Amino acid sequence: MKKRLGLLLLLPLLVSCSETRYSGSVLAFHSFFSWKYVSGKDCGKEIYDLANKIDTLADPYTNYGDANTLYKINSTHEAIEVDPILFDLMKTALDLYAKTEHNFDPYIGKITSLWKTTLFGADDDFLFEGPSNSSIEEAKALIPALLEEARATSVELDENKMTIKRIGDGHIDLGGLTKGYAVEEAEKILHSNKVSKYLVNGGQSSLGLGKTLDGKNYKVDLMYSKVEKENTFELSEIDTSTSGVYEQCVTIDGKMYSHIINPNTGMPLTDYSMAFLVGEDSALLDAFSTSCMIAGPEKSEEWSKKYNFMYSLYEDDGGYTKFVSESEELTKTRI
Repeated sequence: MKKRLGLLLLLPLLVSCSETRYSGSVLAFHSFFSWKYVSGKDCGKEIYDLANKIDTLADPYTNYGDANTLYKINSTHEAIEVDPILFDLMKTALDLYAKTEHNFDPYIGKITSLWKTTLFGADDDFLFEGPSNSSIEEAKALIPALLEEARATSVELDENKMTIKRIGDGHIDLGGLTKGYAVEEAEKILHSNKVSKYLVNGGQSSLGLGKTLDGKNYKVDLMYSKVEKENTFELSEIDTSTSGVYEQCVTIDGKMYSHIINPNTGMPLTDYSMAFLVGEDSALLDAFSTSCMIAGPEKSEEWSKKYNFMYSLYEDDGGYTKFVSESEELTKTRI
């Protein structure tokens, strides 16, 4: 079972007679999931427990014994009674699978795992020297069969019994959704406690923004811009999601292979290097940020209008982002 480092920090800096600044973090979703807020009540433990729980339930790779997690669903074809959070997460994934026209695909877990190991090595392989042309060709040879298997996979949800049943032999992986989902659920906790000044940070890729702790707007600056502050946005009381190839990538023979898998081809290759989305639903943004990178500007524009979010799309320019297109509404927030 994997270990987690949890930090629950309280900052006793008084903002008013009845409010305090709080902050905390937890190692979850292969990153630090953190939060800070101003409130008259400490609800950090509730956010901490929530993030830990989602991370455990949605983990497709770790066996937690008797716990009914995504790992267990992937290990059987029986209907598994699950926690309501995992049921809702799976239900959300299926909804976004349809809305993104299958560009967010929860059934390509085996393909995701194959490329992760091929490109970056196994978690316990400390002698991994990087991929080679031959290892990439070996992985590519497996893709057609794995794609066919994934496309023949589905799930049956029984809301009365709170069960999930896997149909087919593909593996479910919700990694393209869990951070955004966790940010959305953490915001619900804050809103229920009438917190308006906050930042929920899902490992940089998903942000839940209230007002700053001083009551102002946040300035969100995108990394890998060629010119400093070239892509900076002033935002508040909204969510953001960023998908990009630069954090996990390797270049071989001029091709940049990344952790982002195109479910249409099964390949870790995209024509676009980064997408930045802004909207009201962090879970939806998380799934669509990757989907926009795969589908391109025309489909991104169509989806942004249909599902009420703003987007900015970039392609690679020698290790830096090069602007391609964005929503007019998002352009107005640039500073």
